[in-house]
Amino acid sequence: MTADEKYLGWRTAVDQQLSEIYCITIEDAGFDEEYINRHWKSSETPAELVEWFGNKYDLDRRPSPSRTACR
Repeated sequence: MTADEKYLGWRTAVDQQLSEIYCITIEDAGFDEEYINRHWKSSETPAELVEWFGNKYDLDRRPSPSRTACR
């Protein structure tokens, strides 16, 4: 796997976690490629970046789906 493929996989994971946790995308968050790339180069995990971002801007997490009993 090339460095570009690793970066794109990492970037996709950040986007997925932002969507799953906060219902936003990388673009909604205002991240440009330079900003994302800097975090990737610092060996930060997607979860660490998303958690930091959510805490910094005091974002509300997406409500957990309610569990309904099977009938």
